[in-house]
Amino acid sequence: MALVRGAKKINLLLNKIIMPLNQKYFKTLSTVFADWEKSRRSVQEASANALQKAKQAIFSFHRNNWKEAEVLLKTALENIKIAGKLQEKSIATDDEGIFKSSLEEYAEAELFRQFLYKETIGPIKNLEISPETYMGGLADLVGEIQRYAMKMATERNFSELTRAEKVTEEIMGAILSFNFTGYLRTKFDQAKGARRKIEEIAYEVSLRQK
Repeated sequence: MALVRGAKKINLLLNKIIMPLNQKYFKTLSTVFADWEKSRRSVQEASANALQKAKQAIFSFHRNNWKEAEVLLKTALENIKIAGKLQEKSIATDDEGIFKSSLEEYAEAELFRQFLYKETIGPIKNLEISPETYMGGLADLVGEIQRYAMKMATERNFSELTRAEKVTEEIMGAILSFNFTGYLRTKFDQAKGARRKIEEIAYEVSLRQK
């Protein structure tokens, strides 16, 4: 009997020491997590739409369908803003990779539009982006101008080929003033390769004209 009473006292003591889970808190946490998952999926969906529309806009620009490209750019921006508002409501989605990718793709498309419209290449209008995102888009722009230069050479539009060469020279000069590492360093190296191809195209064209 003494052993039984002793065991009961030990159990009572343990119940006082070992606190059970706060069920109310975990129920709240479950609701918060469900909301986070819903918000995360919404961010991914809007970002994916923006990414797709920005890519399509670049493709339309290359096909000289500028009106269609502008509509696609507008749609991409609308989706980015939707995703951005969802980001503000949920800190957990701040690092959503596809959202960052959509921002960079949009920056690239908008910068390409500025180039085609012979505007000064500068800020991204109606959208705040980080310096890293902007520079990533700017580096990718050199690749798009390289494709444009090849098309101009094929069409024997030598004045536009020359403009492409000069603009990319200025872009690379600006990029060189930054000390990039990691991700942006890779982007910079890719831009250098694209710039080199533009130089080769211009050189080959000049030889044919002699």
